[in-house]
Amino acid sequence: MIRLPEPPAQSSLLADLTPLLDVIFIVLVFFLLTAQAPLLQVPLQLPDSQDASPAAADSAQRQQLALFADGAWQLAEQRYPDWPSLREAPALQTLEALDIAVERSAMADDLLRLLAWLSAQGITDTRLLMESADE
Repeated sequence: MIRLPEPPAQSSLLADLTPLLDVIFIVLVFFLLTAQAPLLQVPLQLPDSQDASPAAADSAQRQQLALFADGAWQLAEQRYPDWPSLREAPALQTLEALDIAVERSAMADDLLRLLAWLSAQGITDTRLLMESADE
């Protein structure tokens, strides 16, 4: 009868590390590929505290701009279907102070585009209107 040699007892106690090395390698490759993804940022200057200087214009001079979930805008009782048509609006060209109301389900890209445009135009008196958490 042919007898095979028994494997030593030490090798049976050690776990096979090949699957662990495979997982580590896959995670390492994932991190290397995603680390180079550029972040899209819009520079904003926010007040440092609640004690920041008050807005320059009173409520009579302020205009309210609303951003809806479907991407439409409303400024001075006039509704605009998209950002390019709003940007051409004469009322937007003469702004000094602006209150911005945004629906919760509206796209953040539209709001960031507006804030970047306001910053480029030098319009710094801007308020974001928010709902309280109770509502």
